Amino acid sequence: MKKFSLLMLLGVLAGCGAANEKAIIQKYLDVTPNKFEGAVAVVLNDEETSKIDDKGESRVVEGFKRIKILKRSATDCSDDSSTCRVISPVGYDETWDTVEMIEARTITPDGQVLKVEPKDIKDTTFTSWAIPDQSGRVKMFSFKGVQPGSILELRYRVRSRKIIDAGGFRFQERDPVLEARYTMDTPADYEYKWKTYNIDVKPTVQKKGNRIIRTWEAKQIPAFQPEEGMVAPDDLVAQLKIANEKVSAFGEFDKCKKIKTWEDMGNCWAQMIKSKQEATPAVKDLARKIASENKTETDKLKAVWKYMNENIRYVGLERGLEGFIPLSAGVVCSKKYGDCKAVAGLISVLCRQMGMEADPILIGTRPQLGMVPLDLPGPFHFNHSIARVVADGKVYWMDATVRDASFDTTPFSDQGVDVLVAHPSKPFLDRIPVQGPETNNITGTVKFTPGKDGSLTLDLVGKATGNYAMIYRSIAHRYTGEQFEQKLLAKILTTAYPAANLKNFKYTGKEHNDEPFTIDVQAVVSKAVQPMDKGLTMEIKSPLTPRVFKLFDIPKRHYPVDLEFLSSINLRFEVKIPDGMEPTGMPKNVMFEDDYVKIERLAQIENDSVVAVYNFSFKQLIIPPDKYKAARASFLKAMDASKFVLIFEPPKKKKA
Repeated sequence: MKKFSLLMLLGVLAGCGAANEKAIIQKYLDVTPNKFEGAVAVVLNDEETSKIDDKGESRVVEGFKRIKILKRSATDCSDDSSTCRVISPVGYDETWDTVEMIEARTITPDGQVLKVEPKDIKDTTFTSWAIPDQSGRVKMFSFKGVQPGSILELRYRVRSRKIIDAGGFRFQERDPVLEARYTMDTPADYEYKWKTYNIDVKPTVQKKGNRIIRTWEAKQIPAFQPEEGMVAPDDLVAQLKIANEKVSAFGEFDKCKKIKTWEDMGNCWAQMIKSKQEATPAVKDLARKIASENKTETDKLKAVWKYMNENIRYVGLERGLEGFIPLSAGVVCSKKYGDCKAVAGLISVLCRQMGMEADPILIGTRPQLGMVPLDLPGPFHFNHSIARVVADGKVYWMDATVRDASFDTTPFSDQGVDVLVAHPSKPFLDRIPVQGPETNNITGTVKFTPGKDGSLTLDLVGKATGNYAMIYRSIAHRYTGEQFEQKLLAKILTTAYPAANLKNFKYTGKEHNDEPFTIDVQAVVSKAVQPMDKGLTMEIKSPLTPRVFKLFDIPKRHYPVDLEFLSSINLRFEVKIPDGMEPTGMPKNVMFEDDYVKIERLAQIENDSVVAVYNFSFKQLIIPPDKYKAARASFLKAMDASKFVLIFEPPKKKKA
């Protein structure tokens, strides 16, 4: 699926008319690094106009942006740079859009003009900071000769012969914005809904003949500063969203002529995919075979999932209406390939043939698009499709593009969002629930054996389920042999013990999604046992530390943090008591629970070992910034409880 929005891929911009270049430099001399502390650049002007034709069929977008570069780091465009400001994309839809004009230039601090030549503009794909991990088609180029004090100008025009979305605008950038303006120029009878988010801006309204022109304007907008682990930027950025009732790109479908409600949108999409949901003889034969080999609906659904994983490969088909209309279930079944909506369609058809309620759905994945604006119905809020299936009275969410999950695991990116269910008779909005921490679990036993040379041998047997298993299984498929060792197991161990030397490992569950993913690891940590007076001391740490702990390294947050999925950890530590020694003091027991976490650590001596049992689960998926301090304190307690120090000394002689 593709999100058809020029603005979601832009964040970039256009230029100005003829001007005295030195005068422009002079005009913005007071825009300095001292005045905008921490900024690498400042957006001086950002303007865009979306003009809909008199029939409401097509539009022209014209834009202008002017940026002043403050720091040399703005020219750093290396792969891991977050400060690059000299590469600019102009987004477009390759089916309906034509990029008619791009004019870009650099005005150097001494007034010299360096233009971007047409030959330097490349057609490519691009992923914006504002929509992580989702790429779109763009015209891409780099400004020339940029240095601190330079002013960059861009002017562009994009013509759409058919409309998916009529417009929308981000007032906020990663840099401060001095002036931002967006204009919607439409026929008076062109109906659309609009709403601003994270900013209060009301439009001015002009009537010119049979047209209405609305303009939203904002000034002095602070920079948006992304934080690691935050919720989708689209939920946080100051912006204007628009939902147009007429989607001319869907014009051949009569139920798509007016999309006023979510039911309208559901009926529209249901009509678009209806002919693709027919059961061909091959589909019916497959459904009969699965039904004959399985008794319960749950077993039948598991068999469908197994078939999809083993037989159907993912192939993205997203151009134009292919972004919404899938290959038919029959084609997917016979050709053995399809994109997200196509494989969701085959799952739905197979399950319906076996008597289950099953429908494909439209979804905007949580880390990329965030929450659906429920008061703005339309097709442009979604980037993905999965299937909703009811088996033995329970609802399952089947994302067949994620090949490493068990049938009853909802991939974390699909959880906690509103979705549109294309039920043939009555489409409806639903919400995918957040699975509890018990679903995503790591259970393990870690045995520590001190060596006479000061080393510590670590033997770990661990089992992962849910999203943890999905992540491990995905890495196992992506890498093999030594690569897998380096990417997963060594990484796990060296997080806790940087000096760990991996000796042996094995795993199971790579090829069987409905089984837990297990690992069996042996490693040696040199110099982990330290002499202390007459005894020894060592720090015992969990080698299976949840990656969520890293999100609490930041002492303060401005935005909500997304913990990806709820999870639980259940570990048993067994530390062999060194010969001729005894523990002097045991780890303190820990029992703690609040709104964010539940922690338990209990320790005792069993035979020749100190045994500690550590149980941890976290209970909230999204932590708002005003709750972050309290949540961080709770997670730090959980992290502290996952490690402890032991001291061993020779037994004291009893007095006569």
